[in-house]
Amino acid sequence: MNKALVLDSGALIAVERRSAKVQELLRAARAREASVVVPTPVVAQVVREGGRQANLRRFLADSYLRFAGLDYPAALEIGALLGRSGTADVVDACVAICAQHLGHCPVVTSDPDDLRKLDPTLPLIVI
Repeated sequence: MNKALVLDSGALIAVERRSAKVQELLRAARAREASVVVPTPVVAQVVREGGRQANLRRFLADSYLRFAGLDYPAALEIGALLGRSGTADVVDACVAICAQHLGHCPVVTSDPDDLRKLDPTLPLIVI
């Protein structure tokens, strides 16, 4: 049983839209005491100014979440992954590296194709 779940940008958008599927995935993760991890570049990609994202803001303020930042060693690893995969999306690569570091834990995504290009072995939960 995986002890972590990584959320990508599509998952955060689904949170904002109150997706029943994502809400159930998050409830199940909490029930099994799995960490729910959001790479900070994902937050930067999705969050906008103003009050239109109240659901998302409430979710991100939840103390249950863990955030994975981007430091220098991770940036080097992300750049190397982008080079090997021939892709250019830094945020997707952050998600892939985060999931790898957490023991190849599942990633909740709405765009599996990009993540599969980065690491075809990652377990993906497509929403």
